[in-house]
Amino acid sequence: MQMSQTLTFSARDAKTRFGEVLDEALGQPVGITRHDRLTAYVVSKRDFEALVGKVQELEDQLWLAKADAARNEGFASTKEVEALLASHRTVGNEINNDKAGPKGRKKA
Repeated sequence: MQMSQTLTFSARDAKTRFGEVLDEALGQPVGITRHDRLTAYVVSKRDFEALVGKVQELEDQLWLAKADAARNEGFASTKEVEALLASHRTVGNEINNDKAGPKGRKKA
């Protein structure tokens, strides 16, 4: 997702031209301004999910790096690091499963 020249709509225009905002957001993020200040973006589901996935990937890398540093500096044993990472993965999976809600329906 690139943010070179972001198309913007005022909040009033976005309200009256919402279908156009959604159509534009399928191709690129759309900025929404209020009182001439950029206050929000409308992004496609695909772009949003890509951003969330990238953040989760970076968080996992950070946890791995912190765990390795703790082990290398003698603050934690290999067994403790493995337990921490296993619990982190379990919590991450529970959060992802909770997003689906009961019977696979997504929560609003």
